Amino acid sequence: MVVLIFTGFYLPGFKGGGPIRTIANMVEAFGDEVQFSIVTLDRDLGDTAPYPNIKPDAWQPVGKAMVYYAMPPNGFHQTLKVIRDFQGDVLYLNSFFSFRFSILPLLIARWVKPAFEVFVAPRGEFSEGALALKSTKKQVWLALAKAFGLYEKVIWLASTAHEAEDIRRVMGKTITVRTAINIAAPAANINLKLRKEGAPLQVIFISRISPKKNLLGAIEMLKKVQFPVDFHVYGPAEDSNYLNACQSAASSLPTHVSLQTYGPLQPEAIAHKMAEYDLFFLPTLGENFGHVIAEALSSGLPVLISDQTPWRDLENKELGWDLPLLDPGAFARCIETCHTKPAVEYNQWRQKIRAWALQNIGNHEAIEQNRQIFMNLKASNEH
Repeated sequence: MVVLIFTGFYLPGFKGGGPIRTIANMVEAFGDEVQFSIVTLDRDLGDTAPYPNIKPDAWQPVGKAMVYYAMPPNGFHQTLKVIRDFQGDVLYLNSFFSFRFSILPLLIARWVKPAFEVFVAPRGEFSEGALALKSTKKQVWLALAKAFGLYEKVIWLASTAHEAEDIRRVMGKTITVRTAINIAAPAANINLKLRKEGAPLQVIFISRISPKKNLLGAIEMLKKVQFPVDFHVYGPAEDSNYLNACQSAASSLPTHVSLQTYGPLQPEAIAHKMAEYDLFFLPTLGENFGHVIAEALSSGLPVLISDQTPWRDLENKELGWDLPLLDPGAFARCIETCHTKPAVEYNQWRQKIRAWALQNIGNHEAIEQNRQIFMNLKASNEH
């Protein structure tokens, strides 16, 4: 099985977040059985300079995959050449709305390789919250794509049953959807920092600073909290205007809530940094999986998130809360609940969350679900 993947960002990049880790974990898990060729940008999210020590516009080995680091700006000739020369079975698009790394490759493939098997992984782009952002452009493209039948016979990839429902809601009930949970990799050895009785609650937000991740909403929710909170934000500023709006909103936080922003964390540092905090807070507008949520749980952190992710029923599982965004007061009350919980109980709670994560995240079942998507296709092609 030979697979050509188009994805906006890949290793050694990390600022692009979960989609990078999804593909990297998949390559690592069964790259010995499937030959992955990956086309990606030659620089990380928001960077003006390319990665050091790479060859632009050329194939090179990276781990178990071959990677083509494409230079900006538009990529038409690069994409045409890559697809025309590719001798393989599957075109895998790791986005739906990305022009350069999804729409353009699909249009070219329909032209020069009409027999290509095409996988499309929307990566949460079809959640209601995500579709509401720049909705006019998105609805225009969806209408055009359906009118011209560009996605006929495509195999859609969903990370959860929840995302599969989103894809069918947008693209129709008769489409083919394959579901396989994203492969996560919990950190093996971390030290959980103990909560101190009466100290300000240490709350962490790790994600891109963009409207979809809803940092502005988190700040507004924190304005309702009545207890001391230290709120620390890590991540690249994907949208400078949005960052300015967040900074403006933070200026009116109550004095007992402090906010500090930091840059992005290297992937290997995330679990250890999370282990220093008391609560992970991400009222996102939509996630198809949420690698950072998995990492928080793996770091023994209770999570406070929206109900727009596949991580559901968290309160009953004693892992945190998944709440509707229409009730910002509920988020504030959960933060206050964490603050008032006795430190001894809190530390025991975190140990239980860590134990649950080690048993349930990154297990063999997730790897096998993803592997079977490719193996089943190979078997059907051979017959």
